[in-house]
Amino acid sequence: MTDDVLVAMDDSPLGREALAFALETFPDARITVVHVASPELDMLPQDTEEVVGGSLDEVAGAGDETAASVFDAVSEIAGDRDVAVTFLTGEPKRRVAEYAEGEGFDHVVLGTHGRSGLSRALIGSVAEAVARETAVPTTLVK
Repeated sequence: MTDDVLVAMDDSPLGREALAFALETFPDARITVVHVASPELDMLPQDTEEVVGGSLDEVAGAGDETAASVFDAVSEIAGDRDVAVTFLTGEPKRRVAEYAEGEGFDHVVLGTHGRSGLSRALIGSVAEAVARETAVPTTLVK
């Protein structure tokens, strides 16, 4: 039985699809959305490590407008369903895998762009890396 599901979500249509998939597929599970902001890419201070739930102002105030957009998308997609939202900083590939295992989630859901070739080599795939690096069962939504 899947009791706790982690949805890694960026500010993309695929992130939104991953959340919608998790809500539909695991209707009785506790759903947690995690957004990982990269300090190097999102201009965040290095010491912003973790903000949970209702402390969105801390992340948005630190310069991550994407976090505010993710929070709005979660509210829109989840409707009246209770979904926890956690904001982390660091390298997304590493932080999602660590968080999934460290917090004891039963399942991870991520959107994937399905890039290949040079694009994949240059950008890398967060979804693929998480699926490879964690022992937690993972579903990639394309």
